[in-house]
Amino acid sequence: MTCRITSPCQKVRDGSEGVGQPVIIPGLMGAYSYLMVGRGNAAFCNSASHEAGRIHSRFDLNRRGASQSEAELGLIGVDCITLRQERRIEEAPFAYKPIQSVIDIQVEVEMLDVVARLSPVLTFKA
Repeated sequence: MTCRITSPCQKVRDGSEGVGQPVIIPGLMGAYSYLMVGRGNAAFCNSASHEAGRIHSRFDLNRRGASQSEAELGLIGVDCITLRQERRIEEAPFAYKPIQSVIDIQVEVEMLDVVARLSPVLTFKA
């Protein structure tokens, strides 16, 4: 059986985040990631979001991102190693919704519990 969550999360994955099942929800470049455990909530098909989802497409950022400053893209203070510079712009924090609201909603509806908040050290984009 395949289930999908219909919430502000937008992007979800099918999964088996049953009671005690660990799941990592990445915060992407420069944002916290979260280690969580499932609560086995059948109302959500024992599933969880994968990330917060994009606000801006890769194409849009490649086309106009080069004209934006590092600060506007959210790249100040973000250590990123990449083989292709356009990847840094495509995956800039500016491209994504904030992760915290996604985490808060899943905790509030008793889908997941937070085990740890993980601070990024370095980002690598191929």
